Amino acid sequence: MPLCFIAFMSSRIAVLLIPVPDPFSDAGWYLSRAITLANNGTYSEGGILTAYWPVGYPAFLALLFKIAGPSLLAARVANLVLAGASFWLLYRVVKRFIDDELVARGAVLLFTLYPNNAAYVSLLLTETLYTFLLLAASLLLLSRQNWLTAITAGGVFGLAILVKTQTMLLIPVLAFLASFDQWSFKDAYRAMVRSGTICLLALAVVVPWTLRNYAVFKTFVLVSTNGGMALLAGNNASVVGDYGSDFSPDDPLLVQAQFSVEDQIGANRRASSLALKWIKDHPGQFLGLIPKKLFRLWAFDGEGEWGYQDSEFYRKNWVWFRAARVINQLFYFAALSLCLVGLWMLAKTKISSPRAYYGLAVVSIITLISAVFSGQSRYHFPAMPFVLAYAAWVLLEVRKVSLNGISKAA
Repeated sequence: MPLCFIAFMSSRIAVLLIPVPDPFSDAGWYLSRAITLANNGTYSEGGILTAYWPVGYPAFLALLFKIAGPSLLAARVANLVLAGASFWLLYRVVKRFIDDELVARGAVLLFTLYPNNAAYVSLLLTETLYTFLLLAASLLLLSRQNWLTAITAGGVFGLAILVKTQTMLLIPVLAFLASFDQWSFKDAYRAMVRSGTICLLALAVVVPWTLRNYAVFKTFVLVSTNGGMALLAGNNASVVGDYGSDFSPDDPLLVQAQFSVEDQIGANRRASSLALKWIKDHPGQFLGLIPKKLFRLWAFDGEGEWGYQDSEFYRKNWVWFRAARVINQLFYFAALSLCLVGLWMLAKTKISSPRAYYGLAVVSIITLISAVFSGQSRYHFPAMPFVLAYAAWVLLEVRKVSLNGISKAA
């Protein structure tokens, strides 16, 4: 384990040494909001108070910038620390939901060898922080069940909601499975009570931000105002859905939404209404898009490369980047295939503990969210530690069968 951790950190430190262009697109937006928040104490865009994207990651960066100054290096070193913490969290989480020391070690070994995870260390995107929070909350859920762990898990999940609002869909299912020791009605009732309590605790963390939003917009906004636009972006006539662009910015429905920072509440409502009407009027097209969205979500990996492409270093060394992308894709295909075998084994085998399905719940909910909204390969990033856990489980099961065969032959 120590040698594996050294290899894990060394590979990610090496990634930090690769020149990266200044943050752009989503990363640039997060950085700008973080600097404004650190300097002025306001979450705003162009001087207009906003809640367009969740505040969690910009707030994390703003806190970091208050301590270290607005430094890209500080943000990337923070990602390195979060990644290192995720290594140990994954080990502990897998030990608890699969209950096998060797599988836990195998999971972190695969995590160490996973190139796309390393690529994100230099990128100012939500994925590294969110994966850390998801694993931290999972460890608390799967640890000794008492009020202290429940309260702390609720608090961590609340922070995760502020980073990605869709966490609200994960909490009740994960808390229920983690609290469900045996397949019995008595355990199910206790698990439901604990799950509901953790949900309320998580929402309590979000309430101050919701009150801020009400004071700013004079209407209820739980976390962010981008939900309608996200729904419309994944459900309109110009959606590609598969590997390619999400949609055409000139699509008539997107034009009708008339998004602007000044009118983000109105735009959010218009976008939600337009998306729901399109789904109602075109149920066949909506259902037909789902396989394409899921293909785009799960078929490809290695999108971390995009964050490096707009640089002179990349242009001079593009062959090596492309080679790394191919190696990553092969690794990803192998891990995903093994995970699918593991999920099939779960379905065929009578597992005594509901906790064995914990990782399946993470993968399933993230998949369902993308089926309704839109599929992008980076959306499966926080599910990958659990995919690797099931892959390691299958590899160890194959090893056991092989050793038994050798023993019988001898």
